[in-house]
Formats: sequence, C-alpha cells, structure tokens
Amino acid sequence: MGAKILIEKHSNTILWLLTAMMFAFPVIPSPVRPICIVLFVLGSIWSSYYCKQQFRWRYFLLNASVFIVYLISLTYSDDLSYGFRKIETGASLIVFPLIFSLISIKHLNYIFENIHKLMWIFITTVLIANLAFFIKFYTHYNFVDSVQHFPNIIRSDIYGWNIHPIYLSMHVAIAIIFSLFLIHKGLSLRNMCILLLMDLVLILFLLIMIKKGPILGLVMIMSLLVVLFKNRSLWIFYGSIVTIVIGVIIFHPKVNSKFSELLEINKNNHDELTSTNIRMKIYDCAVDITSDAGIFGFGLGDGKNHLVNCYVEKEAFALSDSQYNSHNQYLGFILNIGYLGLIFFLLFVGIRLIKAYSNKNYLALAVVLFYCIVMFSENILEREQGVIFFSFFANLLFLKNSKYLIESTKKKQVENVFEELNVGKN
Repeated sequence: MGAKILIEKHSNTILWLLTAMMFAFPVIPSPVRPICIVLFVLGSIWSSYYCKQQFRWRYFLLNASVFIVYLISLTYSDDLSYGFRKIETGASLIVFPLIFSLISIKHLNYIFENIHKLMWIFITTVLIANLAFFIKFYTHYNFVDSVQHFPNIIRSDIYGWNIHPIYLSMHVAIAIIFSLFLIHKGLSLRNMCILLLMDLVLILFLLIMIKKGPILGLVMIMSLLVVLFKNRSLWIFYGSIVTIVIGVIIFHPKVNSKFSELLEINKNNHDELTSTNIRMKIYDCAVDITSDAGIFGFGLGDGKNHLVNCYVEKEAFALSDSQYNSHNQYLGFILNIGYLGLIFFLLFVGIRLIKAYSNKNYLALAVVLFYCIVMFSENILEREQGVIFFSFFANLLFLKNSKYLIESTKKKQVENVFEELNVGKN
C-alpha cells in the first residue's frame, strides 16, 4: 500500500512538473523546446496508461480540426515545400490536443489545483526573459540606445531566444492577465507588493516595444475581467495600469506617434511605410483575393504566394520583397484553407468560449479571447512563438471546470461513498 501511495504522489508531481516546464517556455531556448514537448507527450501517454484514462475523442477532434484541414489543403497545394514547412510550424495545433486528450482526469485535477503556482512561474519567466535581454544589450550599448533599439535587437542578437517583439509583448500581456487572477484569488501583502513590482517592470517593457495589438488586447481583456470579478483590488490595479498606459501614449512622442496612426488611417501618405499603413496595404490585397480563395482556399502552401503576387500586381514592391503574410489570422485562414477552414476555427473557439463563460472558466475565456483579438493584426498561428503558446493555453485551460472534470469528480465522490459504506459493513 505504501508503494502505491508513493507512486501516485510522484505521478501527480511528474505531470505537474511537465506542465510547469511549458509555463517556463519564455526562458527555454528554441532548440530545446521540441525536446520538452516530446517529454510532455510521453508523460501524457504514461498518464493515460497508468490511470486507464479513455481517450477524449470529441475533445481531440474539435480542438485539432484546424490542423486536420491544414493537412487536407496540401492535396491541392502546388508549393508543397512551403506547405510542409507550415505544417511543421503548426504541429502544436495537433500535439497539444493529443496531449490533453490523453492526460488522466486525476492528473488534470492536480494541475488545476496548483494552477496559481503555474501562473507565478509564467510571470516570473517572462520577467526574467525581458530583464536578461535588456541587461545583455546594456553591456554593449548605453541605456538610451538599449531602450530605443530593444524591439529590433531581440529579433536577431540573442541566438536561441530570438523573438519578434509582438510575441514578447503577447507574453507580457498574458503575464499581466495572470496577475489579475492572482490578485482576485487573494495574496498576502508581501506577495501583492512583489507581484505589483513585477507587473510594473513588465508594463515598462510593454511600452518599450510599443506593439499596438497586444496593448489594446490587454486593455480590453482587463476591462472585461474587472467587470466580471467586481473586485475592488482589481479596479485599483486596472485603473493604475490604464493610467500609466494612457499617460505614456499622450506624453511620450514615439509612443504617441505609433498610436496616432490608428486615428489617421485615411490620412496616411501611401508612400510612408508605417506599421499601420503597411497593414492597410496588405489588407487591401488580401480582401481583393479572398473571393478567389473560395470555400477551400488556395491551399496551405499557396495562400501566401497569391498574396505576394497581388503585391506585385499593385506595384507594392516593398511588401513583395519582404514577403509579408496577411497580418490577420482570419484572412490568413481564408487564403490558406478557405471559408470552410475559418468556420472550423470559429466553431472550435466559439464553442469553447461559450462553455468557458457558462462554466465561469474566466481564465480560459480571458487568455483565448486575448489571442483572438491579437489575431486581427497578426498571424500568430503561423509563427512558432505564437502557435505553441496559443495551442498549449487553449487546450489546457478549456479543460478547467469542463464536464470531463466535473463528471469524473462526481463519479469519484460516489465511488468513495460506496467504498466507505462497504468498509463500514465489513
């Protein structure tokens, strides 16, 4: 009996540590990440076998539906080389549905019982990553240059950790969203002070990178959460962050000019390549060719090629030379896998979000909705830094408060009652 209890104790710890490893991905170098994911797959298989867990087919098929459509689209793609590279990049869209369809209810319950510790891990690793990047640059440049060029040098000057600033901004935003849940749960005065200090540093990095999509998405999700929670501490936290962000936007010239682009879209000089102007030119082409994409799209391998050809036809050579994608995940779905593929994605996300709201699973609602907002300005499922985190968080968090856990818990409680009655009779 002692050996069995010891094994059960370690089984919970092992699966939780594998999950914690995923939450620590911001500081894990890119070459090591595939190894971590393989270990997580093996751990989920072991969990399913050890606990005799039935495979959750409905959960898997719905959550992996976009990847399945990706595979089907290869049958009518001409550029298979590019298509298979995109399949490799998007592998997380099937790997994480597989993992979380295998992991036993017992281990999932243990993970969710300790989810707040996992949030602390993510917040801490995101902070460490930002500080480590900045300190590295500060040893080569002065402070002002490090701040000014931080968004550019993190793309290429940190081998193994190179990251586009919009994805690092998304990590920061998710970390701040996690902070809201920690504050709502309740913290000691010491931990509250530590968390607020960490968040203040993260907000400063968010403003250094000045990525409009993640900043607007964060403000919208924070607004939603403070309304849902009706927590006085959250209102104070939310008000402080919004005040800081608005203050910097108004009084910092560079930040002000970036956000002013949103208010002057129609006034922009079409020869001026601001980030907003570039996106408007991209959307102009993308919308033009969506009718040709039709129900099934051009195929995962050919969608981007058709978009680049449109740039050339419209003599937008700056866009064609840079091979810009659609910079809107929803347009990207239409070009690659058609309106049918977009419908599959909207069904997957829509059904899960509705269930999350009805089950008061606000954590899943907030995180996934944040990514969905950013998808209006970025193809996050076509970049490793985006698709891994989206697929991991979505597939894990949608299980929180789900019928799988609730029904299993009730069944276990009934079994325990009968077991106690049988022991009493004996």
